[in-house]
Amino acid sequence: MKHMSMKKLAGLTAAAALAVTAIPALADTADSALVQGGKLNLRETPSLSAKVLGQFPTGTLVEIVSRGSEWHQVEVDGKEGYMLSKFLNTATASQSATVRTNTGIGLNLREAPNTDGAIITSVKNGDTVTVLQRGADWSRVSVDGKEGFMASRFLRFGSQSTAPATGKVAVVNNPRDTQVLNLRQSASLDAKVLDYYRNGTKVTILKPGSTWHKVQVEDGKIGYMMAKFLKVTNDTAPVQPFQAKVVNINGGSYVNFRKGASLNAGIISRVDVGTSVTVLEHGTDWCKVSIDGQEGYMSTWFLKW
Repeated sequence: MKHMSMKKLAGLTAAAALAVTAIPALADTADSALVQGGKLNLRETPSLSAKVLGQFPTGTLVEIVSRGSEWHQVEVDGKEGYMLSKFLNTATASQSATVRTNTGIGLNLREAPNTDGAIITSVKNGDTVTVLQRGADWSRVSVDGKEGFMASRFLRFGSQSTAPATGKVAVVNNPRDTQVLNLRQSASLDAKVLDYYRNGTKVTILKPGSTWHKVQVEDGKIGYMMAKFLKVTNDTAPVQPFQAKVVNINGGSYVNFRKGASLNAGIISRVDVGTSVTVLEHGTDWCKVSIDGQEGYMSTWFLKW
């Protein structure tokens, strides 16, 4: 039987990473690896002249079907093919993470790094899991002796607790004054460059991370900068208001607009997906926003800019 076919069949009724009724695991979790060194080709056969089935950036988690000295047979994003083994990092380094869904329900542990993967179990919001391989979209984790995959965006990683707090001011600190630091659209060296800045430019950290900080530059632009090239100061600064779009990562048509930064806070209204809002204050889990002149709070995870 083709690798993963039973998993895909079992996962057809599960369209999201968030917890639904668990179904029994059908197979052991496959070996996994992280793409490293830029975009990596997935090829139809183990040859540099073979047809390219897709390209996957650094941080993509892939499942290893079969190992080889030069090529590994892998499955990624529902496609099966071959990747050069030297660009796949199979090492594991455990770290803790906390499930943070902001929806009041838990997070599914799946057999595969996609929403078609069979559900092994679900973990309650606020519980801690052990992360074996941290990927950009999916991470390989261990929970109560069970191994599987969880969506990375719903995990708060323990390493971030030592990162500078949201709202801190940092300055661009390139190794040489002649260099510039790129502001990128997403946290990847492959992401589009929005602008570049010289030493001394001030930025406000919207969301800290171990490798990338999400920042707002003093000119108002928002994007990502590599943490190692930013020098954090003891100053704090209010974030300049900016526009964001309401999204629903769970597939719903609206998001709750609340009176406070809590799931227990009263609901002011239900805001349709696609609505433009003004972000007044940016937090890790909640943002203070203004909608038609009224101020309240929305989950950071349900805003896109």
